[in-house]
Amino acid sequence: MSWNIAGREVSHVGVIGSGQIGPDIALHFSKVLAPKGGTIAVVDVNEQALAKGRAKLDKKISRGEQSGAFQPERAQAMREAVNFTTDYDALKGAQLVVEAASENVELKGKIFQMVADRVDADAILLSNSSHLEPERIFADTPHPGRTAVAHYFFPAERNPVVELVPSAATSEATIDWLQRFYESIGKLPVVVQSRYGYACDPVFEGVFAVAARAVEAGLGTVREVDYVAREALGMTVGPFTAMNLTGGNPITAHGLAEMHTKIQPWYAPPKLLTDKLEAEGPSGRWDVCGRGEKADVQDSSRKQAIIDTLRGGYLGLAFEIVDAGLASIDDLELALRVALDMVGPCALSNELGLSKALDLVQSYA
Repeated sequence: MSWNIAGREVSHVGVIGSGQIGPDIALHFSKVLAPKGGTIAVVDVNEQALAKGRAKLDKKISRGEQSGAFQPERAQAMREAVNFTTDYDALKGAQLVVEAASENVELKGKIFQMVADRVDADAILLSNSSHLEPERIFADTPHPGRTAVAHYFFPAERNPVVELVPSAATSEATIDWLQRFYESIGKLPVVVQSRYGYACDPVFEGVFAVAARAVEAGLGTVREVDYVAREALGMTVGPFTAMNLTGGNPITAHGLAEMHTKIQPWYAPPKLLTDKLEAEGPSGRWDVCGRGEKADVQDSSRKQAIIDTLRGGYLGLAFEIVDAGLASIDDLELALRVALDMVGPCALSNELGLSKALDLVQSYA
């Protein structure tokens, strides 16, 4: 059996990388493909990463089984559908391959050369890069018309948004099919034009920079700014908590540094972040409120200053994405609300009033 979408069969999928997100991508594929007899190969050169990835996937399936989300038969089929291996030949016969390795353009290029040697010429090759332009990733990949970025969001098995980023060489047929495919497996694909960071990460990392600079300016502590951000931007967790959950300090520092030259000079790693990385390394964590804790700011004027700063920075960042033509305003509204768990920029502007929203952006700028 297989999944047939718009005339293309999907019975075997490859995932490259068994690190932080690869096993979660494989888990989602197993949920939708296993009932139809489909299989997933997770390939990594590191045996320890494979073992951790398998344990992570099994744990999440068992949790779903215990909660009643998966019946025992389905849970077992999902486990058996996924093969964790060091052997790239396990990708043979795959109609779709998603690379989720380290954010290194040279490494990704080498991986896709090895993949292209093993899959059929009509296979679709995707990179789960969070920042890199597809033109760079697939520069030396055969059949670039069937390549694109498919950027998943944390946690990949549950967060429905996927940014689809075509290169200039990607065919319209490929992007059209990918939209249909991801919609059919329960995702919300958003097509974004190619630029470093795409549409969502400049906002996600930019809002973190706004929050960090608010702390540096003395508007509040990390705990206070993180907590107030939930009210200011409608977030379930604040930007510092989000960094703790995703382990995002190193990639955010690198991303902001790259955006400084590739997008605009405003983007840059805040000193608070670079100091944290220097003192604690990539695994450093921010001091934020735990579950049920509060860090509200009693001084109403200081609290409002934090709110206005966060909102002004956020709206400026979000509408720049639209002004640059990277995504439609409707798609960006959806992506930021669902993928990043923030109030959409249009909804926030309407709530504040357009004149007030513009004043906040101009004041921040």
